[in-house]
Amino acid sequence: MTAILFALVALAALLWLLWPLRGREEPFPEPPRREDLLAELALLKEEARTLEGEEKKAALARIVRLEKALEGYRPAQARRPSPWALVGALLVLLGTGYGLWRYTLPRLPGETLVTARQEAQALRALADRARRTGSPEDLLAWGRKAWELQAFDQAAEAYLELVKKDPRNAEAIRRVGILLFMSGRAEEAVPFLQIAAHADPQAAEAWLFLGNAYFQLGQNEEAIGAWERYLEVGGEARERVENLIATVRAKAEGGLSGQGVFLSRCAACHGAEAQGGVGPALKGNPLLKSEEAVREIVLKGRGQMPPVPLSEEELQALLAYLKTL
Repeated sequence: MTAILFALVALAALLWLLWPLRGREEPFPEPPRREDLLAELALLKEEARTLEGEEKKAALARIVRLEKALEGYRPAQARRPSPWALVGALLVLLGTGYGLWRYTLPRLPGETLVTARQEAQALRALADRARRTGSPEDLLAWGRKAWELQAFDQAAEAYLELVKKDPRNAEAIRRVGILLFMSGRAEEAVPFLQIAAHADPQAAEAWLFLGNAYFQLGQNEEAIGAWERYLEVGGEARERVENLIATVRAKAEGGLSGQGVFLSRCAACHGAEAQGGVGPALKGNPLLKSEEAVREIVLKGRGQMPPVPLSEEELQALLAYLKTL
C-alpha cells in the first residue's frame, strides 16, 4: 500500500512539472512552409497571364498577399523545455526512489515496515559490536535480539560463541539446545537442555523443549516428566502441554488421535491452534488441500522445518486432522 501511494504521488508531481513542456495549444494550424508558399506563388503568376477581368484582379491580390507573407516569414521555432521543470522532475524521481528504498523495500525476509527496518539496523549494530569485541555481554545482547527477531542463524552464532566464552551461561546453553531441536537434531539437543534445565530450573522453555526432544526420541516417560516440571514452574502454554501429556498417555494405552499427533509433534512450532509461531500458520493454509504435498513436507522437511518421523498410522491421523483446520 505504501509503495502504491508513493507511486501515485510521484506520478502526479511529475505530470504537474512536465505539463508546461506541452506548450500552449494553438487555435489555428501551423502556417505553411516557405517552400509551399513559393510553389503557390509561382503557380499564381503563371495563371495570371491567361486570366482576364475580375479573375485576374483576384489572382494578383493573392500574389500580393503571398509576397508579403514571404517577406515576414519566420519558420516555426522548436519549443525549449524549461530547465526548472526538468530539475523539478529529476528531484521528484530521486525523492520517490529514496522513499521507496527507505520505507518499503524489504531488507530482511518479511520486512516492509519502518519498525522492522529499525530493528534490523539495531541487530546489525549489535552483531558488529559482538564480533568486534567478543565480550560475553555483547554476545548475549546480540543473541537475545536475534532470538527476538527470529533471526535464528545469527542467534545460533551468537549463543555458540557465548558458550565458548562462558560455558556456565544457562541461557546460552538452553538456546543452543532449542536451536538444535528446531533443526531436527533432538538427540544432540538433549544434553544441552538437560544442563540448562538443571542450571536454571525456573526457565520454563528448557523443560518444554526437553520434553519435546525426549518425546521425539520415543522416551515418553522422560518427556512427561519434563513437561510436568514445565507446568510446575508456571509455563505459559499450560493447556497445550497438558494436551501433550494426555496424548502421550493415550498413545501408551493404545489410543491415537490426529489432534494428539498434531499437539505432540507440530504445535511446538505451528501453535496449539495452528495459528502459527516459529513455523507458519496452518489454519486456512491452502497447502493443506494437497495431501501428497503435506505428506512430503512432514516426512522430508522443507526450509527450516526438519523432517518429522511418524508412523503411517500417526501420519494418516495427522492428515485427517489437518483437513479439519
